[in-house]
Amino acid sequence: MKSSTRALLAMLPMALLPALSLVGHWDSFLAEALSELPVKLWAFETFGSVGIWGGQVSSISFPHAGPLNNPDPVGTLVYLALKPVMGRVWSYNTLVLLQIYAAMVSAWLLARDLVGNDRAAVVAALVYALAPLVLVYCVMGAITDMLNLWPYPLALMFLLRALRRPGWGDALKGGVIAGLGFVSCPYNFVVFSAMVVPLGLVLPFAGRAGFVPVEDPRAGVGSRHWLLVAAVAGAAVLVVAGSYVLQMERILADPSSQMSQSYIDATRHVPPYSFLRPQHEHRYVAYLSDYLAVGKGALIQREAGSLYFRAFSPGLLAMALAIYGLFRSRGRRSTVVLWTVVAIFFVLASTGPFLPLTSQIAFSNPSNYVWLALHHFLPGANLLLEPFRYALGASLGLAMAAAVGAAALMDRWGRWVGLLLPLLILAETAFLSPVPVPLHVARLEIPRAYWRLDDVLPRGAIIQLPYFDRGSERFNRVHFLYQLVHHRPIPDEVMGFPPDYLQNNQFTAALLEA
Repeated sequence: MKSSTRALLAMLPMALLPALSLVGHWDSFLAEALSELPVKLWAFETFGSVGIWGGQVSSISFPHAGPLNNPDPVGTLVYLALKPVMGRVWSYNTLVLLQIYAAMVSAWLLARDLVGNDRAAVVAALVYALAPLVLVYCVMGAITDMLNLWPYPLALMFLLRALRRPGWGDALKGGVIAGLGFVSCPYNFVVFSAMVVPLGLVLPFAGRAGFVPVEDPRAGVGSRHWLLVAAVAGAAVLVVAGSYVLQMERILADPSSQMSQSYIDATRHVPPYSFLRPQHEHRYVAYLSDYLAVGKGALIQREAGSLYFRAFSPGLLAMALAIYGLFRSRGRRSTVVLWTVVAIFFVLASTGPFLPLTSQIAFSNPSNYVWLALHHFLPGANLLLEPFRYALGASLGLAMAAAVGAAALMDRWGRWVGLLLPLLILAETAFLSPVPVPLHVARLEIPRAYWRLDDVLPRGAIIQLPYFDRGSERFNRVHFLYQLVHHRPIPDEVMGFPPDYLQNNQFTAALLEA
């Protein structure tokens, strides 16, 4: 059996490790009960009938009916394909696990291409796909569109290949895959498109320093070739992503849209960036100290409509491997420098405009020029409500740097180190990182009454109470799951806010607050 096949098979049980949280709870979802899970299930099943990219929706926001975009078309397709065979719970759980494995394989392919070592590439796969932020924010928070992490390492692999090979085929593949990344999650695309900044600063020195080795010395990879690569990749991204942009624009521009352009515009951060200050109750930024956090007490829990968790520390072992590779790798030092620069760049971007070390130690005025430059000059970055999402790019950079360090260790001590390092990374994640083990899971039961509303109530819309969950500011998202059973319109909006007419009416306002 080839070593690459063995590596791919070895990563499969690693990708399935989050499912151990379901032991004894096999009828539960791999997500926190108070997360976005009910909305995701509603979206998967609703958009399966009204349109995979979005369509006319009348089952929520009563009496307002209008078009709504689908935030996760890829997840919808996979979920709907699995549901007839696996049912609601396990089609969702399988979707999550498949996304983790796809991210692993993608990072492994990029690392193998850069380092040339299958076992060292497995280290990169784990650091990227099982990053604490992925496990607690994407998985526990049921942010399934953000789990579409696979396109970016794969796109980078082809684009870096294109820079060192003649022709334009690899550039086309990289551009198409990057465009698919936009379709799968536009916010992730914005995050990873920031990669052009650190790469653009370092890659001009690539040929001389060995960042991008020339596979065929006779092949010219000068400025003309790089322009060709940029043109072909850019055109592919525009074609694939542009069609999806046009679809989204059509929905947003519709006067009856349930996700209006004005609502999107309202999420843009403008000076003095009050929502991005380190002391803000919902904390949309990471602190620099978060990246060194150790222990379960470092888990960040926030309520903003739903319950969310955040953890940013990528692991001390991964950092140590990157540092080791920086000083001890032979022939790959330029590579580890490049990806370390990438990781540092994204760490800085994730802290927002005030560059906080902690909640109490930060600049009083916007001084983080990394975040400010992205926010004002990178297309789409001003729509990124949560700067901490840039931590995903930091995980990718650190993963590649750690792979170089792992390869250097194996060169010095033997290939057996490649078997030990993944186990140590997994152990650190389980026992030392802020990630709760087991992960939170949800058993969502639908009361029998919702199956027989037609027997006791005349047809029509219903208001489901309580609107807020247990006296908190969390919206009772489970209403969306119940709607899939009783099929009656509900006034709940996908953003979670109570409609104005319910709040302005004295009777319904009292019910909402009861």
